[in-house]
Amino acid sequence: MDLDKCIKDRRSIRKYKSKKVEQDKINLLIDAARYAPSAGNVQDWKFIIVKDKSKKELISNISSNQSWMNQAPIFIVVCSEIKDLKRTFGKHTDTYAKQDCSAAVQNILLKATDLKLGSCWIGGFNENDIKTVLKIPEDGSVKVEAIITIGYSDEDGTFDRYPLKSFISYDEWSTT
Repeated sequence: MDLDKCIKDRRSIRKYKSKKVEQDKINLLIDAARYAPSAGNVQDWKFIIVKDKSKKELISNISSNQSWMNQAPIFIVVCSEIKDLKRTFGKHTDTYAKQDCSAAVQNILLKATDLKLGSCWIGGFNENDIKTVLKIPEDGSVKVEAIITIGYSDEDGTFDRYPLKSFISYDEWSTT
């Protein structure tokens, strides 16, 4: 798919068909993520693919009771393993971990669109509860940064964007 079309077609999907996502497509999503930029090229991200129905239900409950998430065949839980970042960047670790994983998430979202899959980036969740459900170390060495729902979209429609000029200022902050 053309990159501009992919960027413009990407949207947050909250209704999914029951069709399973093929393993080769899951692999392509994670492969796209690993090409994202990262601070110092540390590549601190880790991805947990969640297919288990009971775990998905727990995660959707932990994610502000967003039950619509359970329609998605898979969740990708994006984590940052921060030990190398901490050693290299010290006090900037948390910021860089979030930035690195956000870049990886965007690559996943765009690749999903390219593969004709729907996706939604989830940022509202209880990190400690996610760690418990997925047996993620609770010693501070790993941070849960995002959850992405993935599946075949069961939605139609478009969405509006504000005009480009509403986002741009030059040389200093402007609210116009």
